[in-house]
Amino acid sequence: MFRLSIRFLGLLLLAGGFVSLIVDGTRSLAGGRLFVTTLRKGATDLFPAALQSIQASIEQNVAAILWDPIISTLLLLPVSVGFGALGALLIVLSHKQREPIVYSSQ
Repeated sequence: MFRLSIRFLGLLLLAGGFVSLIVDGTRSLAGGRLFVTTLRKGATDLFPAALQSIQASIEQNVAAILWDPIISTLLLLPVSVGFGALGALLIVLSHKQREPIVYSSQ
């Protein structure tokens, strides 16, 4: 049951990434130049205060050096790439591992 829910979440993230790709493509065609929605822009549009509180929490509790080079760089990814990569990772991790084939010499 847990694998099913992880796979379903992965499929939802893949679908969200594809929808984001279509929206960015449509916006780019209509505007005549390339428009890309980054994860930072999408997060601030949906949850305005949450990104700032997460940043403050990470800088206080975990490490201040973690935010600038790692998380800040990851937030520059397009939403379609971020959702697609996370969805694909969840789908791959939800697969059942196969038993190794052992050949006996008789």
